[in-house]
Amino acid sequence: MLTLHHPLAAAAVVLALAAPPLAAQDLTRYRDFSLGTSLASVVSTSGARAEDAKTLHARPANIQELEWRSLYGRPPGSEDDPVRQVLFTFYEDQLFQIVVTYDDDRTEGLTNADLVGALSNVYGPPVPVDTKAPRKAAASSGDTTDSTPVAQWDDSEASVTLIRGTYSPNVRVVLVSKRLSVQATSAAKEAVRLDAVEAPQRAKAQQAQAVADGQAARDKARATNKVTFRP
Repeated sequence: MLTLHHPLAAAAVVLALAAPPLAAQDLTRYRDFSLGTSLASVVSTSGARAEDAKTLHARPANIQELEWRSLYGRPPGSEDDPVRQVLFTFYEDQLFQIVVTYDDDRTEGLTNADLVGALSNVYGPPVPVDTKAPRKAAASSGDTTDSTPVAQWDDSEASVTLIRGTYSPNVRVVLVSKRLSVQATSAAKEAVRLDAVEAPQRAKAQQAQAVADGQAARDKARATNKVTFRP
């Protein structure tokens, strides 16, 4: 069921970064996953566990992430698949970002040209990219700050970026929906602002609740001990 299980083919490269070829330069897709689809759809396709979905922000918009790891059901015979982990991030139940992390052992020795060539078989020729600018996954805990862009594919709807660890061997591919990413980033910033504004009141409420819980515990103990206590 999980398309992540399928081995990926790329001539003369141990790492194959694509399943059977997609429509030319369809930057909204990674294997059988499409930007814009729902959390339920990704769970069904990937075999990930719905209960593992995390809510990053609940307001002003619902932003969630779901992590899939290779140990979640990779069947026998699929050891050639280099994918180690995929992080899906959703804005209002729409998939807006996919961060694919490959197993270090499966990318060892591969040059940037090898990786770009494999991805170009799926997404076409890359566009110029500022390789000096680190890239951070937007509105998500998929931290890519220790990374340098190697190549990028871009159109009006989405972008695909190949990144490599600056001080680590990590190789990742990040797909982003431009429209949804803008909305998600704006919502995440507003959520942080609201958290800061509401923090004092929330702290007071938590303190009041702690006092009330303590009093309730003491009242319960008193009621029990009053009956049983003998001097």
